[in-house]
Amino acid sequence: VSDRQRVMDAVTAYQLTSMLQGVVSHGTARRVIDLPVPVAGKTGTADKPHPNGGYYPDKMINSFAAIFPATQPQYVLVVVLDEPVYASPREPRNSAGWTAAPLAAEIIHRIAPLLGMKPEAEAPPAAPPSEGRSKKLVAFDASADQE
Repeated sequence: VSDRQRVMDAVTAYQLTSMLQGVVSHGTARRVIDLPVPVAGKTGTADKPHPNGGYYPDKMINSFAAIFPATQPQYVLVVVLDEPVYASPREPRNSAGWTAAPLAAEIIHRIAPLLGMKPEAEAPPAAPPSEGRSKKLVAFDASADQE
């Protein structure tokens, strides 16, 4: 579309998408499994502000922002939850990896077929087109346990 303007170069977009896919495959959103299309995303867990200043000690606002399919992004989904709690058998969990990300996955599972998306294998994003200048791609390993 001619009225669109590029906001970042292709190499930067590739690196960013790769890192966000790492969040889903190895990071805080790793509970997002068996998706019909590759997803890249970022979890967010924030302390809820108290009206008198400071923050509540046990109240959170969680979010998960996703782009899909990650190989050729077409859609953005943002889930924000106010004071969510995932009731696990062992202990309650209130981080976005346990609450917002799985909900986003369920939404993607349900809407992907409605959008005409067919399941595709999980893969890194397509290699960026050459921008006519030399740039080094940086590998990102999100396998470190973050939660």
